[in-house]
Amino acid sequence: MDDLNQAYADAVKAVVGSVVNVYDSEWGARSWERLLVDYESLLHERDPVTSTIAFALARYPQAPLEKVAFDLSPEAEACLQRIGEIMHGRDGKWWTTCRLTVEPDGRYDFQFDYGPPYRLSGNLNDRRYVDYLHRYKVEKGGR
Repeated sequence: MDDLNQAYADAVKAVVGSVVNVYDSEWGARSWERLLVDYESLLHERDPVTSTIAFALARYPQAPLEKVAFDLSPEAEACLQRIGEIMHGRDGKWWTTCRLTVEPDGRYDFQFDYGPPYRLSGNLNDRRYVDYLHRYKVEKGGR
């Protein structure tokens, strides 16, 4: 496995390990159906800064699906930063946004953007994911 693919695998593992760091409650007996991380980074700037939205679509046994926000662990953030460093080393560009989705069967998808990051460009009330649970249910056929 090359360095970048190993960094992807390490980041996914660290993000999955972070899911129990729930913002306003305990993880408890929930199981997750999808994880989403929207990580913005200006680490290449003189005053490095990041911004993260991370949540799980999860449920307690026999309960409805809910969107549960969680904090990334320092390890997960370091893994995402490592991906940026590897990619910069290959093509000389710094991505500014990394969007990661993880499925329980181990599949994952990284998407990168090199333009101005949404939140770090002043859009502090980021509402792009407010209806994500509804969109997910539609994607999965209404369940």
